[in-house]
Amino acid sequence: MKTPLLTAAQEALAPTFAEIDARVKENLERVLSAFRQQRLGVHHFSSMTGYGHGDLGREVLDCVFAEVMGAEAALVRVQFVSGTHAIATALFGVLRPGDELVSLAGPPYDTLEEVIGLRGHGQGSLKDFGIHYREIPS
Repeated sequence: MKTPLLTAAQEALAPTFAEIDARVKENLERVLSAFRQQRLGVHHFSSMTGYGHGDLGREVLDCVFAEVMGAEAALVRVQFVSGTHAIATALFGVLRPGDELVSLAGPPYDTLEEVIGLRGHGQGSLKDFGIHYREIPS
């Protein structure tokens, strides 16, 4: 049973919900368009060997995400278990021994300190890889 208060709330929120619905439809069209553009099909999900080398489904999924996000490229993996893991992968992907990583807003958060090599055992850290680190106080 609808009360006058519930009816008034639904009417007041109707424009907001309509805006959300429109955004959902727009985003869904972007995703479906990327599926069509990359010719994504069920065969992309059945060719996985578990090794990830030459995995057609993995490559197409990367392309779909890049297209949807408007990026040059994407790396999509269920193995990324946290934001720190994804950031570490990106840093190790672009930094080379002798490069310098500069934090422009003070110290990084705790788990990223371990990736950089500021604390912890440092094994496998950017510091261990020969990446220099400098921090500008916030």
